[in-house]
Amino acid sequence: MRTFIATMAAALATALLPGVALAADPPANDDFGNATTITALPFSAKLTTVGATKATDDPTACHYWGQSTVWTRYTAQEDGFLRVSSSGGPTIGVYTGDRGALTLVPGACTYNTGFTADVFPVKAGTTYHFALIENYAGYGREFTFDLTTIPAAPNDNRASATVVGFPATLDGDLRRATSEPDELTASCGPDANQSVWFRYTPDRTRIVHVKWSVWSTVLNVRRAADLSELDCAGGSDPYGLVFTATAGESYLVRVAQDAESAGQFKVSFANAPAIKPNAYTSVEQPSVFDDVQFEPGSGDPLGRELVSGEIQFGDGASTPVTGTQAVSHRYAKDGKYTVRVTGTTKDGRTGTTEQVLEVATHDVKLSGLSVPSTARAGETKRIKVSVTNTRYDENVRVSLKRKSVHGYYEEVGYLIQRVAASPTGKVEFPFAYTYTAADAAAGQVEFNLVTVINSNYEDAQPADNELVAVTAVRATAESATANARVS
Repeated sequence: MRTFIATMAAALATALLPGVALAADPPANDDFGNATTITALPFSAKLTTVGATKATDDPTACHYWGQSTVWTRYTAQEDGFLRVSSSGGPTIGVYTGDRGALTLVPGACTYNTGFTADVFPVKAGTTYHFALIENYAGYGREFTFDLTTIPAAPNDNRASATVVGFPATLDGDLRRATSEPDELTASCGPDANQSVWFRYTPDRTRIVHVKWSVWSTVLNVRRAADLSELDCAGGSDPYGLVFTATAGESYLVRVAQDAESAGQFKVSFANAPAIKPNAYTSVEQPSVFDDVQFEPGSGDPLGRELVSGEIQFGDGASTPVTGTQAVSHRYAKDGKYTVRVTGTTKDGRTGTTEQVLEVATHDVKLSGLSVPSTARAGETKRIKVSVTNTRYDENVRVSLKRKSVHGYYEEVGYLIQRVAASPTGKVEFPFAYTYTAADAAAGQVEFNLVTVINSNYEDAQPADNELVAVTAVRATAESATANARVS
């Protein structure tokens, strides 16, 4: 008896669980051919997917993994827009065409979120089929299905463009928009054909930035007087569009999306940010020997390039610039130069910045090297190195290197000295080197002398900072006598 009671209680609990289908006959509108026909709007009814099945020719567009469907249909009486929704219901797909060859209405596929709704345009005389799709086999529920007409966006047509103040934040629903027969599409997004329009007439001249906050929105602006396009920002452009609005003139801003992406949007009208033109230099510490490359930039938060401008190098010379094309300049003498960069973007924004560039030519030269022409193993002899410096007082490091049997130079000593700038003077770096048996065995030793400025400055002409010299090396007299006796 206890087992029987427990079994009955479990069965009853299962029957009361929401969304769990027990064995049931399919609903009357389970098959496409028996769809519930809607004859008048607005329409609202309780429907169920409990016991629903899936036909072999049910469409897979919208939800290819759908496991069961029930159907309704409606033939539009006039052109316009419909809103379809279900409260607590399944996914909704809207189709046109005949059984086995149904076509999903672009963008008319909602997902099961507990409350699903969609808006789509309709044509008079066209029949629209509504598939209510469950994703799991054997799963069913009851829900409310609603279908009603809604008006088009009030600014759906260019002639009825909404007048905009400034600044402004605007929103709407492009599912309630259409494409006019003479639609002026955007050059940067011609496929975005569901659009609404806004008209802006400034009370004073200003540069306007229009930005969208919903991905895939296409913006373009036209001069109302002749409908010429001034700027365009495609759906992947994160910055929006910019244009100079002249006081008293009217401008038309079009907001659009394609049918698949159409949905709610938000755009804002505000003053465009200022630009800060600049020029990046190719050399951090230029000298009079450097051809400095100046790469111009607009310094625009919106990423627009310069269409015109000028760089004044600070020494009396200047050059025009366009875009990001680098220009070259060489300074004749050391000094601090104020580089002035001016520029203009296509939308009319202008700006000027100044930056200080220091030209300092630090240059020392290995001007002399004297090594013994011959030496014997074990002898210590002097190697004289002289360094010339004509520009700035420098701390100079001279490295003495010897070529190894492996073919590379290894440092055997170095000296650091203060070398004062002098028009004609030289400073000697005295080295001493003791020749080795290995040098004698090789028959010679090859020296490499390298000098560097021992500071944060780089040498302007490193090519004259290195010298090579060779000393022939013989064995000592004792070693030579011993070798003779052996032989």
